[in-house]
Amino acid sequence: MATSRAKLFELAHPDLSISEQYLALVTSGQGESHITDHDRTVVWQGVLKPLAFSRRYSVTVSYTKGRSPSCIVTNPSLEELANGKSIPHTYTNKTKYKGTQLCLYLPYIAGKNKVSEWNPKLSLVETIIPWASLWLVYFEDWLACGEWRGGGVEHDPEDSYR
Repeated sequence: MATSRAKLFELAHPDLSISEQYLALVTSGQGESHITDHDRTVVWQGVLKPLAFSRRYSVTVSYTKGRSPSCIVTNPSLEELANGKSIPHTYTNKTKYKGTQLCLYLPYIAGKNKVSEWNPKLSLVETIIPWASLWLVYFEDWLACGEWRGGGVEHDPEDSYR
């Protein structure tokens, strides 16, 4: 009986567990991490300062096994910094953390696209956190010039993703 290529790939490259994500976050030396939700969710809270002349941003990343990670800037208020302008590449924040939920990558969106740029084989510390820092660089540029130059795909902030 032959094994499919997809199954062989899955065996060679398994999803990272919540514990593995936690250990990677802790050993990165930045921010604080903890596991919640009966060992199903890892949360990282830290400060990002994307460039030497940037302000400091308090950020929370939450990842629950089987779902897409969420990244929320909790301080300062991005809405206040934007002076009422609609901030590009964000989602309506439906998490328990107060702040702006960032759109950092092309997610799987039911009925719209069949792939995601992030998957559970990827480390949060090597993807979501640096992507958030880069998003903040483009946000600061957008505040200064009024044009989003960070690329990305336009979407409805209410799009549900998994």
